[in-house]
Amino acid sequence: MRKILIIAKRDYVEVVLTKAYLVGLFIVPVIAGIALFFVTLQNRSAAKEQVIAVIDHTGVAARAVIQACEDANRRGFLNGAGALQRIPAFRFEEVKPSADESEQMLDLSQQIRAGELSLVLDISPEALHPPEKPTRDLVRFYSNSALNQTTFWLPTAVNAGLRRVRLEQLGVDAARIPEVLTEVPLTPMNLATRDSQTGAIAGAQRSNPVQAAAVPTVLFMIMLMVTMLGSAPQIGAIAEGKMQRVFEMLLSSATPLELMYGKVLGSLAVAMTTSVLYVAVGLLALAAMALFGFAPLWLLPWLFAYLIVSVLIQSATGVAIGSACSTPQDAQSLAFLLVLPIMLPVFMLTPVMMQPNGTFATVMSLIPPFTPFLMILRQAMPAGVPWWQPWLGLVGTVAWAAFIGWAAARIFRIGILAQGKVPKVSELVQWVVRG
Repeated sequence: MRKILIIAKRDYVEVVLTKAYLVGLFIVPVIAGIALFFVTLQNRSAAKEQVIAVIDHTGVAARAVIQACEDANRRGFLNGAGALQRIPAFRFEEVKPSADESEQMLDLSQQIRAGELSLVLDISPEALHPPEKPTRDLVRFYSNSALNQTTFWLPTAVNAGLRRVRLEQLGVDAARIPEVLTEVPLTPMNLATRDSQTGAIAGAQRSNPVQAAAVPTVLFMIMLMVTMLGSAPQIGAIAEGKMQRVFEMLLSSATPLELMYGKVLGSLAVAMTTSVLYVAVGLLALAAMALFGFAPLWLLPWLFAYLIVSVLIQSATGVAIGSACSTPQDAQSLAFLLVLPIMLPVFMLTPVMMQPNGTFATVMSLIPPFTPFLMILRQAMPAGVPWWQPWLGLVGTVAWAAFIGWAAARIFRIGILAQGKVPKVSELVQWVVRG
């Protein structure tokens, strides 16, 4: 054990004191800070009033449409008294249709390019009473932005304005029209739960859609990034050491098993250093933004437990692959064995988040290579998971880590001194079986 710890300490110090590691360690918080800075700038620019021109070819719909758009903009601008702005403030101006529509639209387009207008809304004569086969687009909007915030609320507001005009034409009392068109808000709620000790039913609490999606995604990405950064360098490092015949000298002082486990523990120490720093920086950032309540503190022990097991599995795999190759370039042909268990959960991210307690999500999160990524994702979802599933997943993952460590040790014992062509996957399996 002493030799294993010496090797692990040597690898840990060698990595954490390099410029590449220090730069890589701080580059993620720096990038996150820069992104937050630009988001702040965007929010400030969004606070400026923007102008939307409305061309009404019906002759009667402009007033109602503008009123509906202003109401929608007012509701979205403030989320409660003094709350943060959610969408920019818009001012709507009616523009009378011109006989030469092409010339008028060119002039308005130039105003959009010059920043005088944000958007042009063009309501066709058929928009008020659409025929079965319209001769042209019923409502068009012109903008030079590929991602325009108005697309989230403008269609609903325009249709509300057109409905208001139709109701007036049908003789509905104008004073009752707002009541008829009033939308009922849908409040997202978490699921009700029962206390396992007292048996009391806890009432469902209001859900925060942003928190419900952001927290699982962030934890998933931390798992993905730390596991990859902690294990991927092992392939090249082991292959390079083998090429330089470093291990031939080390084997005179330590057994192959001690060498391998020392390398794995060194990678684990580096990965845990990285993860602790990132989690600490994240918590401080949330506290600075008065969003500390979003932090899933109860999930942090599970996060670190899954990280430890995941890094152990992938690092052992990386050491085994690197030992089987003569050069770092040769190791690239077997790198998929390391990358595949990490990247497959990425493709499962969307279906698991859509149905976190579905059969697919439950089964896949209990398969050991995917458990660390998918189980922490499911646990962070508002619905949660049954208490026994994380424990079963952790036990299965620990058993898988023990098996991978045993198999990697058998490959490492043969591959560390083997020379020649890169072995095939079938040959690696034979090394595991025969030792």
